[in-house]
Amino acid sequence: MKIAICEDNLVQQRNLKAMVEAWELARGGKVQIRLYQAGSPFLFDWSSRPDYDLLLLDVDLGTDPNGMELARQIRRKDDKIQIVFVTGLAEYAMEGYDVAATHFLVKPVAAEKLWQVLDKVCAAAEKKEEYLLLTGEAETELIPVGRILYAEAFSHVADLYMEPGEPGGRQAQCRRVRLGMKELEGKLSPSSFFRCHRSYLVHLAHVRKISRNQAFLDHGLWVPVSRSREKLFYQAFLAYHGSQELC
Repeated sequence: MKIAICEDNLVQQRNLKAMVEAWELARGGKVQIRLYQAGSPFLFDWSSRPDYDLLLLDVDLGTDPNGMELARQIRRKDDKIQIVFVTGLAEYAMEGYDVAATHFLVKPVAAEKLWQVLDKVCAAAEKKEEYLLLTGEAETELIPVGRILYAEAFSHVADLYMEPGEPGGRQAQCRRVRLGMKELEGKLSPSSFFRCHRSYLVHLAHVRKISRNQAFLDHGLWVPVSRSREKLFYQAFLAYHGSQELC
């Protein structure tokens, strides 16, 4: 779990960090912690790589933006990160609803209370949707992995075919990315994606039928299957769905 602590008081910042590390040791998990004394440095880092699971945020940072305004800026672009306010000002609690705050911790923060919040956030993080992070010269983009049906490679680029963006839509969407097949394959889980052909990588969750030289996917799509990879593809499909028989 990746956690940011944004607190301008260095003593309280160290105390929060120590409590998180004690929780990590007790739970046997793995946590990455980044410390910030102001909102602007956090925004700079988060804008280039928005992959934090939790932000422990002091409401009164004493700088611009303050904690509440920082949370509003985050929520305009990200509704996944969990925000926990750390404050001595109880009157801010109502404003926290506007930015979907997970919890309010009142200073001085009790370790027991913080641990309860971390347990809750950890459980939610395990269910969090996976994203494919694409970085270019001018922008960074997150693509939901669950929507990817398959990828077709062309030299140094690949076309990602994804589920329709609108509910009830039937037409798959195509998104070209500047990644070779080997690089793309390395970014996706080998237990969920299988290279059934030199030029095709399929998401096993969307495979509905396998024939001798074709795989049929959701939304009426199909991709070729190399003869040399038929058996391995079949085995990967069974392993993914946890079954020894095709229904």
